[in-house]
Amino acid sequence: MTPEKFRGVVSTVLIVGVGISAALIGAGFLAALAIGWQGSLIGVTHAIGYSTADFGGLPGRLAALEPAAIAQLGLVTLLATPVARVAASVVGFALERDRLYTAITMAVLAILLTSIFFLR
Repeated sequence: MTPEKFRGVVSTVLIVGVGISAALIGAGFLAALAIGWQGSLIGVTHAIGYSTADFGGLPGRLAALEPAAIAQLGLVTLLATPVARVAASVVGFALERDRLYTAITMAVLAILLTSIFFLR
């Protein structure tokens, strides 16, 4: 893989991640303007029993198409974008057969994933 192609792949990951994130956050806010944060796009309204900073029940709230959950998914996507960039870099360095940078980038990815899933 050429350096130009490598940079292109990495920048594409970042652009797509930020674009999807912005679209989800925007859709959540537009839906909230239309029906309110406590409402649902499919007509089922749940009592507000969660904080907007609580991502624990996100899958269920997404299934109910709650606007706050859609915006939260956009935030999760935004937070996952740099992790996806590091993962793309691991693949790129591995394809270039650059063992040193592959190992360093894998260590960075391991630190990121550990901080996300194990340190609370």
